[in-house]
Parts: sequence; structure tokens; C-alpha cells
Amino acid sequence: MAVRTSMKAVLEARQEKVADLKALAAQKVKRARASPRLYMKATMQGYRRGLHGQRNGTAILRIDDVITGQDAEFYAGKRVAYVYHGYKAKRCVRWNQAPARRSNTRAKWGRITRVHGNSGAVRAKFAKNMPASAIGRRVRVYLYPSRI
Repeated sequence: MAVRTSMKAVLEARQEKVADLKALAAQKVKRARASPRLYMKATMQGYRRGLHGQRNGTAILRIDDVITGQDAEFYAGKRVAYVYHGYKAKRCVRWNQAPARRSNTRAKWGRITRVHGNSGAVRAKFAKNMPASAIGRRVRVYLYPSRI
């Protein structure tokens, strides 16, 4: 008899746990950011290169969920930002009036020039060449300027 009651208690506890999990899943998930993300995530794969050397002026990016050259053509002309953190807060607009704006976050801006190959990679030129430390790191591909 004692085994039956303990099994019954285990089953009831399990049902309670399942009900709690279902209630938790039904709740709306709170996102960390208040507004939607207005850029596509991409990864810098490396530099444009030949057999004997690389051309640091052109970076090759892999945009998430873009797997064909036709899909990648949509992104030609779009703006690209590599957001990174420096060691010191650099001078910015209104440095003295708004100390809260001081930050060590920086960005290198560029533009997607064309598709690279048939598998959805794209070429991008930046105002200043990308550092080698950016290889494998995240890059933001903004959806402007629009050509639609």
C-alpha cells in the first residue's frame, strides 16, 4: 500500500510540474531590447584574396540565413557597421555637457559592394580597413538605403 501512495504522490507532483511549465510557456516572453532589431547579423569571414596575397581593402561577410547569390544581391549597397569596444572613452559631441554620452563603444562603417561567389557571401568596403581581430566577429548589416 505504501508503494502505491508514494507512486501516486510522484505522479501528482509530475502533473503539477507539467502544469507549471505549460503556464510558464503560455506567458509572453519579455525581450531585453524595447525596439525590434533593425539590422541583419553577419560574420566577417576574412579578406578578399588571391592565391598569393590578400586585399585588406575588401572584407568578405557571411550574412545569417543568406545562402544563395540571388538572395545576397538584395544587400548590395546596404550600410555595414562593425561595432567594437576600445580601451578608453574618446572625445565625442558635447563631451563636457553630456558626460553620460561618453563611451568606449566605437564603430567602423562601410558598404556592401557586391556578391562574392554563389553561396551568399558578400564583399564590403569600409572607410578604414577592417582589423584582423574582426575575422569571425559579428558585423551589422543595416537594411538601408532601400532599393525597393
